[in-house]
This record gives sequence, structure tokens and C-alpha cells, in this order.
Amino acid sequence: MPFFSIIVPVYNVDVFLKECIESILLQSFNDYEMILIDDGSTDNSGIICDEYESSNRDRVRVIHKENGGLSDARNVGIGVAKGQYLIFVDSDDYISPESLQIFREELSKYEAVDVLITRLMQVYIDGQTKYMDKNMPIDKLLSGKKAEVIEWIFKDSQNTWPAQRYVVNRDFIYKYNLKFACGYLHEDLDWSARLFLYASSFSCLGYYWYAHRMRRVGSITNTPNVKRVLDVIELVAKNIGDDDYMKLDADLRKTIFQRLIYSLYAALNKYKYMDKQDKTKIRNLLEHNREVFKYTRALRHQVFLFFSVLFGFRFAFYFMNIIHRQGE
Repeated sequence: MPFFSIIVPVYNVDVFLKECIESILLQSFNDYEMILIDDGSTDNSGIICDEYESSNRDRVRVIHKENGGLSDARNVGIGVAKGQYLIFVDSDDYISPESLQIFREELSKYEAVDVLITRLMQVYIDGQTKYMDKNMPIDKLLSGKKAEVIEWIFKDSQNTWPAQRYVVNRDFIYKYNLKFACGYLHEDLDWSARLFLYASSFSCLGYYWYAHRMRRVGSITNTPNVKRVLDVIELVAKNIGDDDYMKLDADLRKTIFQRLIYSLYAALNKYKYMDKQDKTKIRNLLEHNREVFKYTRALRHQVFLFFSVLFGFRFAFYFMNIIHRQGE
């Protein structure tokens, strides 16, 4: 059984795919398997995957499937993974060559942990690199106490949601059936929130190992659309309405929910770019899930909520847009 399973969903990324795969094959620690899930690619991505499998059969597995989206591809990888710990890598990103060795050394300090928390880099097409949470000390995380970990991740960190950030124990994932929600964009928001709902043991590294490629032309995450907003509303409502969160300490539950609401408001900032029909869809879904707003914390969000109660969401968005323009 390999120590790590690296799950790489692949869809139409033939320009970047080789760099991603090579960065994994160049790891100094070699007790791992790489699972490439070709999610119905229509370019040369599937062929590239097969070429690497044929020359690295002891380490690379390829699964070809009909297109089902990122969540479905990751879930397929989870279902076949054999490693003790699972790592998620997007196929247009790449990782540092010492990553797995450093992870293994950290994890060897413990009998087992549910989640190893790491740090990511954002790499832009102009050559700039942003080190996420660079100025935030990880002292709170070193204790491994759940309360301190949740406070850091959900209150202090600006990089809470990416699944790539978390190296996760496979048995823990299976125990709580931590699959990604299919049919949604922003699936990491839901998955990472539930990850910390159920996890009880943690470790942390300040090492920046993962290069997340930003502003790629054609990247679905860079294309504003109404589905992204609607999905955030639904996923936030789904988590806030989940009775399992009642098992958490009230303060921890509030911390997670407030971060979910913060992400909801960030998504609602796209409202002004929508057409009339899409704006109506957003307002209707908000009316149906109004109860989530009880966890609103920021003053500007409380003002938005006040106007929505008094005048409806149409006018609340109008006033929110004015506030944002004045703040620019």
C-alpha cells in the first residue's frame, strides 16, 4: 500500500498537463501512486495520460470516464485510492520536488492524523507569485487543538477553502463519507467545511509546496456566471442547515458559519454583472434561504441584511452597490 495517493482530475489541459505530471514524478519521496482521472477530455490530455501510464506503470494509474465535472472526478479517485493519505492536485498546477518527503517526515511524528494543513502559492501569468497567508504565524496550529485550528483556518486565513491545501487520511475520509458535492461549482467550500466539522486530529506545515496557476484563459473558475453564485448560496445553506454541526461547540460552529457567510457575500458581489433574469434567480434563492443570514457579522453585511428585510433583496443589492462604489 503506498503512503500517498495523489488524485489528479484531468480535463482539456494538454498545454499544462506534462508540467503537472512531471512535477509529481520528480518527487524525492517515491512511496506514492498518481491517479490521473481523464474526465472526458476532448483535446490530447487523455493521450498524454496514457503515455505516462505506459512508461510508469508501477506508479501511475489512468482512469478514463465521461465528463462529470471536478467533483465527480475527485470522487472516482477517492474510490480507488490505496494510499494512507490522499492529496488533491489540479492538472494545470504543479508541486515542488521535496513536497512528499516533507509531508512524510511531518506525518511520521504521529501515529495518524486526520488532516495535515499546508500552504499554497498563487502563480500569475505575469510571473508574480503570491504566498498565501505569508504574514500569518502558524503558532495556533502547532498545538493541534481543534478550537485553535478552526479559529486560524476560518477566522484568520485568507485561503480557507482549497482542497489542495489539505493532506487527508484516507480512513478518515471513508469513515465520514467525505465526497465532493457533484453538480456544483465551489465544491471546495462545502468539502472543506465538512472536513473540519469531522476532523479531530491535525498537523501543520508552513512549507509552500503547491503552485496554483491563476488567470488561465478558459479556466472555469475565472468565468463569472450565475451558477457560481447560486451554488454558493445552496452550499452555504446546506452546511448551515446540517444538524451534524450541532455536535460542535457553539463558538466553533459560529466561526465556521461566519466564514461561510463571508464567502456568500463575496459571491453576491457578482450580482451587478448579471442580467435581469439571473438577478431574479439569485434574489429568489436568497429569499428561500434567508435563515442563513443570522450568522452575518461584518457591518456592511448587516446593513445589506437590514435593507433586505425592510425593502427586499432588489433594493438591498442597489444599496450594497452604492456602498462598494464609495469604498473604491
